[in-house]
Amino acid sequence: MVSESLLGNRKVSRLFFRLVQGPARTAPLARRCGLRAEEAERLLERMARGGLTRRVGRGPWEVDWERFVPIFVRSAMNIYAVALPWRYLDPAAIERDPQGFVEAATARAGRELARIKVRLAANDLFCAMLRAFFEVLVGEMAAPEDYLEDLRLSDAIDEFEYSLLKLYPLRRRRLGQGPAARELRRLLGGWYRSVQAFDTPCGAAMRVAFESLAGR
Repeated sequence: MVSESLLGNRKVSRLFFRLVQGPARTAPLARRCGLRAEEAERLLERMARGGLTRRVGRGPWEVDWERFVPIFVRSAMNIYAVALPWRYLDPAAIERDPQGFVEAATARAGRELARIKVRLAANDLFCAMLRAFFEVLVGEMAAPEDYLEDLRLSDAIDEFEYSLLKLYPLRRRRLGQGPAARELRRLLGGWYRSVQAFDTPCGAAMRVAFESLAGR
C-alpha cells in the first residue's frame, strides 16, 4: 500500500504528473523534472513498488492506472469515511448502549466503505473519468510554471473530494444511461449525500451562525 509520505512527496508527484502526459524513459523524464537520473530511477522504483508506475522490461516508465485507481479511491474519501457512520444513527441504540453503538456504527460503515471503494475502482467509467481528471489537471498546470512543482499527488486527491461536492449536482446527468453510468451515479450520489449531511464542529458552528442572522 502506498504510504502518505509517497503521495505527499513533491518529487514523486512531479514524476507522476509528467508520466500522465505519456510514457518516458528515466533520463529524459529526470531532465524534465529537474532531477538527477539516479535519484529519478530510485523514486520510480519506489513508485512501482507502491503501485503508481510500471515498466515492462527496460522500456519506458508509465502510470500504472490499474493499480493506481484503487489507491486513489482509498485516499480520496477523507470526509466520507468520517461522515458515513452517521448514516446508521439510531437514537434508541445510543441511549441503550452508547459505546456499543459507536463501535457497531463504525464497523458497519467500514464494511460499507470497503464495498464502495471496490465497486468504484472496478467501474470503467470512473476509471476513465479519473484518468481524464489527471490529464486535464496536468494540461492546466502547463500554464503557471511553478504550479507543477508545488502541487503534490495528495493535494490533487484531496481536491477531488472537494470538487465532487461542488460539481456532482450539476454534472450527474451527463454520466449517461448505461449500467456503468447508473452504478457510478449511485456511488457518487451516496458519497455526495453523506458528506452533505455531515456536520463537522466548524460546519455546525457556521450553520448556527447563519441561523442567528435570521432574527436581525
